[in-house]
Amino acid sequence: MMKNEHAIALRKAADQYAGWNSKEFAGDKEMLEQGKHDYEDLLSIIEMIENGEDGKKIAKAMWMLDTAVRDVIPDSAYYAYTS
Repeated sequence: MMKNEHAIALRKAADQYAGWNSKEFAGDKEMLEQGKHDYEDLLSIIEMIENGEDGKKIAKAMWMLDTAVRDVIPDSAYYAYTS
């Protein structure tokens, strides 16, 4: 069970992103695969947050996301690590 408020908010956003991606690109195998990869990247960041990784590492992982994926990260979580 997650305890960090930023991880919880990011998990909710990641799940919404995954749902949107699967509906939006239902017929496009390549885009579905990319969406799956993006979702896994978000889960990795959530795990980093929950494990108390260094904030700079978390920020770098967030910055490496595609802009469209980065946009699903709640501002409170994003700026907690990137400011």
